[in-house]
Amino acid sequence: MAPSPRRQGVILGMDPTLSLRIAGRSLTLVGNGLPAVRPAVFPLIEPEHPAPAHTPVLEITAHADPASRPEWSALDMGSHRGPDGRLIVLRRGPSSVEQFVPGAVPRLLLEASPAALASGDLRAQPAHHTLAAWLSSPRVQMVHAGAVSLDGCGVLFIGVGGRGKTTTALTCAQAGFGFLGDDLCVVEAGDPAQGIPATVHGVYATAKVNADTRQRLEAEDWETLGITPSGKAAVALPPHVQFQRSARLVAIVAVRAGDDSTPQPRRVSQRAAIQLLGSTALPIASGSGTPGHWLSTAAALVREVPAFELGLGWDLDRVVSAIRDLVRPATNDP
Repeated sequence: MAPSPRRQGVILGMDPTLSLRIAGRSLTLVGNGLPAVRPAVFPLIEPEHPAPAHTPVLEITAHADPASRPEWSALDMGSHRGPDGRLIVLRRGPSSVEQFVPGAVPRLLLEASPAALASGDLRAQPAHHTLAAWLSSPRVQMVHAGAVSLDGCGVLFIGVGGRGKTTTALTCAQAGFGFLGDDLCVVEAGDPAQGIPATVHGVYATAKVNADTRQRLEAEDWETLGITPSGKAAVALPPHVQFQRSARLVAIVAVRAGDDSTPQPRRVSQRAAIQLLGSTALPIASGSGTPGHWLSTAAALVREVPAFELGLGWDLDRVVSAIRDLVRPATNDP
């Protein structure tokens, strides 16, 4: 058999298959684009546990220019809903098309050009619109947030882009916390009446870091998977950073880089927490979920989980200490 072609640094395989477990749900990945996305989902692979029958399949395939196909060429970039309820997300420069087709066994698809398969955004967070649509429910949402855990207790970091989520998550992870994500993760509201806690789930074992953060974290030798349009490096987690699949969510922290006027976490009201959580509303912005589902999940979370604000400077030891002190009481809960 001839060797698989290598294009723009990405090896295109010959129909490999991966079984994953994401937020407690099984998913099978197939297609010749899998080598490009494997680093991002590697910790979620279940090699010894074949997916159950009727498990949804995410097909990731290479195509020279998928967004130029006749069925898509008239559509603008961004998110669209088809008459059958499917989600379609088009990108051009580089070209890719994501689809989520609802049904008893939903279909998930990602077609990407070689340039897209090599790009930092896709390699760091492959098919995230499609996955967000698949996971979306009144109590489960993929959110634009970071998260870490300590002794099974998770902290969700929220804030608009550039506020310090990545720096905070990676700083804590380098100090021994488990890493669940720097930019995207999944939250699941609990059921207090049944004794079921709120949970945060990891999705991607990657981070997107700017040059300044990478230097301060001494992360220059971390494997670079690609560069994002904004110039950030998509990096794979190094061996000393432990990826965590799930953790009981015990705190929500709104971080503010460059503003250390609140050097210790300050508790905020449920109303303020809902407003702060607005920055996490990826499903609404991308069309992968409904405003009602997001609001239902967010409202349940702030009823169950305390929320705080924390100003960030470059005293990273102080940041780690503040988060550790925030989590410590929960680690002693029965």
